[in-house]
Amino acid sequence: MKIEKKTKSLRAKSSALSKDEIRTLLNASKTHENHYLWFRMLYSFGLQVAELVSLRVGDVDWENHRVYIHRSQKLNTRNPLIPVSLRRDLWFASQGKQYEDFLCSGRSGRVHPRTVQKMFGKLGEMTGVPVSVIRLRRSLASHLLDAGWDQESIREQLGLSSRKSLRDLMGEKPETQSCKIFPLEEIQGSAA
Repeated sequence: MKIEKKTKSLRAKSSALSKDEIRTLLNASKTHENHYLWFRMLYSFGLQVAELVSLRVGDVDWENHRVYIHRSQKLNTRNPLIPVSLRRDLWFASQGKQYEDFLCSGRSGRVHPRTVQKMFGKLGEMTGVPVSVIRLRRSLASHLLDAGWDQESIREQLGLSSRKSLRDLMGEKPETQSCKIFPLEEIQGSAA
C-alpha cells in the first residue's frame, strides 16, 4: 500500500502540468519581476536551470528574435524563436548590460542556480502545484504537440539529441496536424 501511494505521488510530481496549472504558476510568479521572467524563459525555451543562469546578453539575436542556447552539458545547442510575449521583458532585462554580461544577473554576476530552485519551492507553496524543471520541460513538449508541432521540431526546441529522448521525456503521444503556436502565447492570451 505505501509503495503504491508513493509511486502515485512521484508520478503526480513528475507528470506534465496542464495549461491551467502553468497559468496559475505564471500568475503567482508575477509577485517577483525576476521570477516572472525566469519562469517564462524556462517554460518557453525548455531550459535547464544551468542554461538559464548561463545565458548572456550576447546570446539574444534581436534581429531574428532568437536566443542562442549553447552552454549545456547534456543538451544540444539550439536557437529557438523568442515568443512575442517574452520579447519586451527580455529586451528590458538586457538594457544597461554589456554583450558578455549574464542576462539573469545576481549579486556575483549571474544568478545562482539555487536561487531558481528556491523560486520553484515558493511557487509550489503559493499555488499548491509542485513544479520543477523536468515538469516544465515535459509540459512544454506536451503543449507544443497539442498545438500542432511535429515531434522533430519539439525535439529541436528542447535540445534533445534523439527521438528516444523525447519519448522518454513525454511518453508516447499521437502525432497531430502541423500549425505552430507557442503555448505561452495561448496561455497569456497574446497569440498573434
